[in-house]
Amino acid sequence: MDLPARDDFVVVKVTQILDYGAFVELLEYKNIRGFVHISNVASSWVKNIRNFVKMNQVRVAKVLNVDTVKGQIDLSFAGVNPMKERQVLTQFKQINREEKLIEILAKMVNKPFNDVWLAVAEPLNQEHGSLYEAFEKIALGYDPSPLLEKEWVAPVKELVDKNIVVSKKELSGGLKISSLSSNGLEDIKQIITEIESFKGCVVIYSGGGTYKVSCAGLTFKDADKTLSSAIVSAEKKAKKIGVSFVFKKEEKN
Repeated sequence: MDLPARDDFVVVKVTQILDYGAFVELLEYKNIRGFVHISNVASSWVKNIRNFVKMNQVRVAKVLNVDTVKGQIDLSFAGVNPMKERQVLTQFKQINREEKLIEILAKMVNKPFNDVWLAVAEPLNQEHGSLYEAFEKIALGYDPSPLLEKEWVAPVKELVDKNIVVSKKELSGGLKISSLSSNGLEDIKQIITEIESFKGCVVIYSGGGTYKVSCAGLTFKDADKTLSSAIVSAEKKAKKIGVSFVFKKEEKN
């Protein structure tokens, strides 16, 4: 039986409340049971346990002791500070969300969950640190084909398109470009095309030879990196073909 180790932090659901403690299910360990004695329910004195613990409540507990022979697990709520609880619950929810997405993908391609996890989740996790973050990047235009076998690229993109909504961070700036060349309009179009070749970047005409350039990313850092790269590349092209190029980034609110 898979059991947690002493001092681990685990996500539990309260299933039974007694005067002397509470029984819980460990949600990450196939719902095996654990027990929180009343002395470990809170850091302060507990007169009525029901004032501190509610039925079906999902919380984070610290493992005090594991008896592998009896399969008995002693836990503590008192040993978990609010910051640690938020951190562990957030990670737990993200893992659950990732597993559900892989379940959906497994049904889409009619293959076992473990096969899909190894083929898709493992390489994306290894490269991006988080499967969900990788999916968000794919939603913004990132191409996963260098990491995945060819057969998985289209299904993964379809999965992301149907299930991932990204809250984008955007940075913008004003661009003034002009050309005295007889082929000036085409030259300017080349500059705009160069900027928009960067994923997440859009150029909108503002009038009077000025344009608004906007680039999006998962974070402001990502957006700033993309915007800077796009502008550097476009400015090099502008110098090469003789186009006047002046860009000023807007301050982030």
